[in-house]
Amino acid sequence: MKEDIIIGKRANSNFFRKLGTLLNLEEGLYKVYDNVFGIQSGTWKKLPKFDYILLFKTLYIKCEGCSPEDFENDKGAIYQLSLVYNKNRKLIVHESKIKEDVFVLAEKLKSFYHIKIKDSASDRRNPKWIN
Repeated sequence: MKEDIIIGKRANSNFFRKLGTLLNLEEGLYKVYDNVFGIQSGTWKKLPKFDYILLFKTLYIKCEGCSPEDFENDKGAIYQLSLVYNKNRKLIVHESKIKEDVFVLAEKLKSFYHIKIKDSASDRRNPKWIN
């Protein structure tokens, strides 16, 4: 894998179906892909100019036995990295159950695009800008 290609994965991927986003940093292109049994679909599009990187956590799957405290303590939480453009439009790049995964990728994208990171994943009630 080249350093200029970012492969983001979605949390709802499984053994048969892989969903995600490919970023070609060198060419300035992205593709939201759907890979079923090794057959990939999706078309390459030009990357917009990004305003900032957004990190947040969410409950991706319905967790019937989970309480709000469980969510705050990361049980059942999914961390998501999005690139925000046109003030409120988002390109979801990567989702993970591991918080550090999205932070490492965010730092890489920050250094490439020279934009700030808004961390809503650590404390959703008090988001902070990471310079």
